[in-house]
Amino acid sequence: MWREPGGQSRGGPRPELRSRSWSRADGGAAAPEPVLPEPGRVAKQQEPGGWSHAARQCLELGIRLGNWNQCQPVISRNLEKPVECIKGEEGIQMRDVTCVQKSNGVSAEDVICEYFEPKPRLEQACLIPCRQDCIVAEFSPWSECSKTCGNGLQHRTRHIVAPSQFGGSACPNLTEFQICHSTPCTTEESMHSLNVGPWSTCSVPHSRHIRQARKRGKNKEKEKDREKGVRDPEAQELIKKKRNRNRQNRQENKYWDIQIGYQTRQVTCTHKNGKTAALSFCQQDKLPITFQSCVITKECQVSEWSEWSPCSKTCFDMTSLKGNRTRTRTIKQFPIGSESECPELEEIEQCSSQGDGVAPCVTYGWRTTEWTECRVDPLLSQQDKRRGNQTALCGGGIQTREVYCVQANENLLSYLNTLKEKEESQSQSTSKSSAAPLLSITFEITASKPVDRKLCTGPVPSTTQLCHIPCPIECEVSAWSAWGPCTYESCEDQQAKKGFKLRKRSITNEPTGGTGGTGNCPHLLEAIPCEEPSCYDWRIVRLEECIPDNEKQCGPGTQVPEVVCINSDGEEVDRQLCRDAIYPIPIVCEVPCPKDCVLSMWSGWSSCSHTCSGKTTEGKQMRARSILAYAGEGGIQCPNSSALQEARSCNEHPCTVYHWQTGPWGQCIEDVSVSTFNSSTSWNGEATCAVGMQTRKVICVRVNVGQVGPKKCPESLRPETVRSCLLPCRKDCIVTPYSDWTLCSSPCQEGDVTVKQQSRHRVILQLPANGGRDCPDTLYEEKECEAPPVCYTYRWKTHKWRRCQLVPWYVRQDSPGAHETCGPGLQAR
Repeated sequence: MWREPGGQSRGGPRPELRSRSWSRADGGAAAPEPVLPEPGRVAKQQEPGGWSHAARQCLELGIRLGNWNQCQPVISRNLEKPVECIKGEEGIQMRDVTCVQKSNGVSAEDVICEYFEPKPRLEQACLIPCRQDCIVAEFSPWSECSKTCGNGLQHRTRHIVAPSQFGGSACPNLTEFQICHSTPCTTEESMHSLNVGPWSTCSVPHSRHIRQARKRGKNKEKEKDREKGVRDPEAQELIKKKRNRNRQNRQENKYWDIQIGYQTRQVTCTHKNGKTAALSFCQQDKLPITFQSCVITKECQVSEWSEWSPCSKTCFDMTSLKGNRTRTRTIKQFPIGSESECPELEEIEQCSSQGDGVAPCVTYGWRTTEWTECRVDPLLSQQDKRRGNQTALCGGGIQTREVYCVQANENLLSYLNTLKEKEESQSQSTSKSSAAPLLSITFEITASKPVDRKLCTGPVPSTTQLCHIPCPIECEVSAWSAWGPCTYESCEDQQAKKGFKLRKRSITNEPTGGTGGTGNCPHLLEAIPCEEPSCYDWRIVRLEECIPDNEKQCGPGTQVPEVVCINSDGEEVDRQLCRDAIYPIPIVCEVPCPKDCVLSMWSGWSSCSHTCSGKTTEGKQMRARSILAYAGEGGIQCPNSSALQEARSCNEHPCTVYHWQTGPWGQCIEDVSVSTFNSSTSWNGEATCAVGMQTRKVICVRVNVGQVGPKKCPESLRPETVRSCLLPCRKDCIVTPYSDWTLCSSPCQEGDVTVKQQSRHRVILQLPANGGRDCPDTLYEEKECEAPPVCYTYRWKTHKWRRCQLVPWYVRQDSPGAHETCGPGLQAR
């Protein structure tokens, strides 16, 4: 028989060798070099006296395949095996593969055999079948009684459906007997019947007979030793030590004190009249035995209960569950031959610790870190991966925070509340401190270290929440106003004779979001140098009614303007200040006569076509009027269409427009000149700790040209380059202490298991800000667990069978065929 891979047996000889031989060519010349049998396979480099030398020696080589060894499981030890076996357990089996010479079986180099064919595989997958218990059929009906009259026997049988395999439970008895009662016998046979009594209780032989039996046994052992000729003192000493060791092991095994005794029963032949007769009257092929060895029944014996262990809950807490305490007892004698099991060896009852000296129980609660900044990109990256890297995003976002479990520390909470109340009282106080400005608020509080999350039982706080980042609104400005009059740069200093015309625009929509602030708006003021400046001028408020000349009712006339005195900012001032300004002259007008052409009033002047005038550009303004009624007979006719429009020059100043351009404000730097400052001031919703200064760059720019000297722009309108600011408090990084090291695995390991790691971590409670102390680089630490000892494994160990113990001779000496030193008995181990 031979076994295929997978374990199935097949008939026929097992293919031990697979070979190809080399042989000499005719005439004794060496055969040509062998050709590689597989295409594409590269021959190994020939050593001196390589393949050609082997071929010349006419070697016949083959591969000897060893038997597959037993299938070994490969399932990982850390995986629990399923309770119910369905398909078996995966395993692996291996075998030996050897290159040998076929002539004498001597091993050769594997590389020679591999030259001709690949080396067969050394291992293969296999399946360890599930345990299969023995399965038997139902019992057959009882057979007929063995006797037609009197007491007989009948039996029934069952057969094996499936034998036990792979360590399954063995098959039970396949045959059963029972006594059957037929009609009384009327012949001579029925005159006597055999009565078999019950077995007596198992009794211990008398100590005197035990000593005599042991003495006889020792004498026989001495005789055997003499027969074997054991006279070597060292051998005798070894035998003596071995016997003492076995005797000591039997004494130490106090839990299994097995005693072999004997029991008897009465077998009598009774006449039908009830009198006892000789056994010879009861015809039986073989009389039942009247004695047998037995095992003395012993009930389970246990020790007294131990003292109660301390309560598992060593603290006082009315809300949580109670603890447990236990007491135990041990087995002093296992049950032997008894159907009753040992009682429970451990007793558990609930308990609770109370009293003045009992500390309250430690409570655990959830803690959270600060919310991170609102981020939009995590939500965008889920919708469109291409937008995940965008910066300066706005709209709906998400914030996260870390949740960890800590031991609730009432003293710490009380301290935090006291500190918070102190800060609130300081913020409400208006008194200024004379101390140096506080630049950092560092909470020197020992935060609770994280513990196992399983200790916190309450609902877990949320770790994410939605947030919103306002989208930036661009700065919007109005259109430029008309150029104002030529005014001095400073009306308080009119000696410089330097004048400017100004035009302005205003912010119509403040910018928000992003960097924000009016600093992102374009310049709002432009200036043009001009001659003959004046700080005050007349402004026409309205024109009075047109009055015809020469007191006529209609015809040409004049309109007197109504004026007010204004300054360079357009504000109305005292009329005496405009004494040097040119007063507006009356305006020519015309009152239409009856039947004359009636024209509308002139419209307002249009905006100037150019902001300045140059060689190729000239500013123009237009105004128009329309015909309301055509002339009647004898009246003045309406003018032609060209007379209904008028044009005038505007913005005749050259195209040299200047303005101040400001850069962004720089970083707020502490102003050491300010010695006192109330540290509780709030700015932008954040506590501030010092006064600082900010600077920015301001340059004079000529439109369409670039930066010019500062004297080209009006100095009085120059924006500020320095301003005060408030420094936010410096926030140091705050982290919790390290958690305890995580526990290593089991106290021992089975087989070759890799050394596991244990770790600890800490949590950032507050991120640094405004130049505060940075967070530590390491928040998570690992180290290898100490190599655990190898787990103990346990197995049953059996000692030698003790001497076969017969029923005492004084009990069985009267039985026919009994011998003193032989017969059936029991032996224990």
